[in-house]
Amino acid sequence: MNGNDLILNGEIVLEGYIHDHETCEWMGPGYFSSRMVRDALSSFSGDVTVRVNSNGGDPFEGEATRAAFEAHSGKVTVLVNGMAASAASLLIMGADQIEMSAGSFIMIHDPSGGCWGTAEAHEAEAERLRTLASTYADVYAARSGRSSNEVKAMMTAETYLNAAKAVETGFADALIGSSKSDVPEDEALAAVQTEMARHHRQYLMAMQHFRALGGKPGAKPQVSMTASQEAQEMPNDTNQQTPNPTPSVTPPEGAAPETTMTNTPEIELAVQAERQRQTAIRTMAAPYRESGQLAQMQIDTVIDQGLTVEAAGARFMTLMAATPDRVVPAAPIGARQDEAETRMEGMIQALMSDYTGPGEQFRGMRVRGLAMELGGGSSFDTFAQVQRGMRSTTMMGGAHGVSDFAYITTEVMNRSLIAAYERRTANWQVLTGTPMQASDFRELHAARFGGDFQLKKVRENGEYEEATLADEAEGLKVERRGRTINLTFEAVMNDDMGAFNRIPTDFAMAARLMEASMVWALLRSNAVLKSDKTALFHAKHKNIAPAGSIGAESVGKARKLMWEQKAFGSADGAEDFLMIEPDLLIVPPALETDAGKFIADVTPAKMADANPWRATLTPVVAPHIGSVAQGGSDKNWYVASSDLPPIAVAYLEGHQAPTVRTVEGMNPDKVTMTARHIFGAAPSEFRGIVKVPGQ
Repeated sequence: MNGNDLILNGEIVLEGYIHDHETCEWMGPGYFSSRMVRDALSSFSGDVTVRVNSNGGDPFEGEATRAAFEAHSGKVTVLVNGMAASAASLLIMGADQIEMSAGSFIMIHDPSGGCWGTAEAHEAEAERLRTLASTYADVYAARSGRSSNEVKAMMTAETYLNAAKAVETGFADALIGSSKSDVPEDEALAAVQTEMARHHRQYLMAMQHFRALGGKPGAKPQVSMTASQEAQEMPNDTNQQTPNPTPSVTPPEGAAPETTMTNTPEIELAVQAERQRQTAIRTMAAPYRESGQLAQMQIDTVIDQGLTVEAAGARFMTLMAATPDRVVPAAPIGARQDEAETRMEGMIQALMSDYTGPGEQFRGMRVRGLAMELGGGSSFDTFAQVQRGMRSTTMMGGAHGVSDFAYITTEVMNRSLIAAYERRTANWQVLTGTPMQASDFRELHAARFGGDFQLKKVRENGEYEEATLADEAEGLKVERRGRTINLTFEAVMNDDMGAFNRIPTDFAMAARLMEASMVWALLRSNAVLKSDKTALFHAKHKNIAPAGSIGAESVGKARKLMWEQKAFGSADGAEDFLMIEPDLLIVPPALETDAGKFIADVTPAKMADANPWRATLTPVVAPHIGSVAQGGSDKNWYVASSDLPPIAVAYLEGHQAPTVRTVEGMNPDKVTMTARHIFGAAPSEFRGIVKVPGQ
């Protein structure tokens, strides 16, 4: 997914949820990021129209998008077609013009979040949410021209504004197809409100710069909370908004903040100082994190709280002193890494009941035992130890953005899923050739080559007549399907090992069923080939035999049609016969008995009853083509050649089997994974199969 994916008919279209770019790349269509919006905006040097229909998502991405709209060189006109809710209502505030379709809405509400910890931690979270609500209200107030207190009341009530109300309250400028003057509002007052809102936005931006400098030019920043860091502490709830955490600070008396939108040298210096602060803290904490004395979450929290390097060091010493059982002897980094990898592999193998290697030392380990092992130390509070283990990063240090527990359980799921998938047979493969590899989700082409290959008489001067090569191509796209898996704290406490066996097996079965359904549906529905816009089985393709039951005569007629198929692009009257010989007899379950009798090794009473094709065909029974399937038949059967398969299939490159990936893996209450499969099928060749309508 990139910015070009958002551009349609010369406009930017934002539909679905807004999230960080990595999530959008994983989820695909229906998700967009601020990076994608910036890329799309870069394609427009002047004015641009943006259509929005979104329920929100990541508020920090919403703020980044709002800022991108505000910074665009041309006029940005947002057309709300449906909904601009939560974080989506924030991002549209940066547009120069906001217009609403007749049935559209804007929704604003208070931010919500959560935390885990002491009463002090919850109190701090509540105060943070109040600060964030105030900041969000300031953004809405600046755009609408209303007071912050009035907007706060609207947010607390979770207000839905229809098109007319949005224009009336200043959250939008006009209805689509109307002008500002069409709205029953005093024009002079509207002009003043618009100008005040513009200056207010510039003032807020200047105050953000001013706060970053700590209230005076050249000063180091006192508060710094980046969106990405704050997002790590917040639940990934696409229905809740959490605004950009800029604390509300009153400027010193007499201060005149700069209203320019460009960064001053002082601002650049402040940004550089903040980066140096974060780097210094991470460098200082690195050896303690690697030794297991500090968790990545603790380091991130200290950075997010804006502590100085000295204060961060003191905090780390306090944290380590409070958990002495987490301290491990120092060892060379390489040795620690090797030991951690071996230990992790042993846990994975043990959970899969494989004790042939490093899994031997963890023989008998179950899911709750894994969490308690990772929690370290000894405790009478099993709940606390399991939760500590579910968010532990002692072996990996959060290198993959997930806890050790999440990484191990996801890897177990993934390996079990692939093994179960490979164990299951796929009879649809008789209809397909070697799978294609798609590098992305764009259309592939399964090509058929041919031409007039008849050898011509060489001319007296030794010149050869040139043959023309022709080709046709069938379009094929892969598509992604999947489901979410939650390994909850309750399941861990209940020691539910059945999940590691049941869930991967169920998903493997679902993946094979998905493939079979897609492939056999093409045969059953007589899908149309894109190259000639003709159904797979058609008189034009000469691959429909006379109606008949399974027998030597009917099979013979089907074989005749296949023998007479010519190379694609051959000249009229040419004898470019492909010499295709069928080797498959494809039947619905209702004709399985007839197919079995046909290939049975039975000596006939007289030569006239002999079956010359008995040993040439292998029966394939497919319930997907029977009457129990929509559009299927218990009478139709097929003769096919495995040398010229009628269906082309493709996997996404590197994803030849279903996979499991961790979505949320630092939560002490659950590990969220997604299982997905990426596969596609399309009709590609009509000459290697003949349909025989039943009687």
